[in-house]
Amino acid sequence: MKTLSLLSFDSRLKIILAATIGILTWHVPAYALCIYTAVILILGIGNKVHLTLGSRTIATYLYFILLWAGIKFALDCTPIFQGITPDYQAAFLSSGILALRLSILIGIGLLLATTSSARQLGLALSWFMRPILGKRSWEPALSLALMIHFIPLIQKTFSQVMQAMELRNPPRSKWQRFLLVPQAVLRICAQKTWTQTVAVAARKLDSPDAWTQQIPLPISQIIISFCALCAAFLPLALATQ
Repeated sequence: MKTLSLLSFDSRLKIILAATIGILTWHVPAYALCIYTAVILILGIGNKVHLTLGSRTIATYLYFILLWAGIKFALDCTPIFQGITPDYQAAFLSSGILALRLSILIGIGLLLATTSSARQLGLALSWFMRPILGKRSWEPALSLALMIHFIPLIQKTFSQVMQAMELRNPPRSKWQRFLLVPQAVLRICAQKTWTQTVAVAARKLDSPDAWTQQIPLPISQIIISFCALCAAFLPLALATQ
């Protein structure tokens, strides 16, 4: 599994691959979607994404995919005009394709997020934006790094607040808990924002020099990325012939 590790892979190339596959997901045929899903699953297991996220988080994503696939199936099975019999087989296949596409999009996002640090993704974004924004390219890079840092922090805080309420078991209705939990999460995150601001200033990350990446792209990784892109484009090329 060491050969499948993406931890040492350049984040710039990972972003290019993720963006390209994300676009191709909506254009390639169904058999290519199955191949994409299988490859992403193998990469996810090889990079221990399931251990990093935890079973509860993975189950949440699975519920999300099944929910939208179920909505798609229900809408396709609802006849617009009376007297028309729905095509259940076509509706099932259509909802299955949607589930595969959502699985691929979520999978590449999780692979990118779990195999790259917030700073690596920020440096990569700064590298991409430098020809457009010039010296100000570090600003969206810092914003992206902070956003990536706070997303798992918010999820962790939400889980801690829910656990604290379950342990203390306050005499509140479900509606009161529904209103109280977001308020508590926002208050805790607001307190942590100041700590994060001090950390950014102490590490001197609020300057252009901290987000300038001079490391060249490795030739071996460029070749691997090019081969992966060719393999990803192959089903689309075959479909257009």
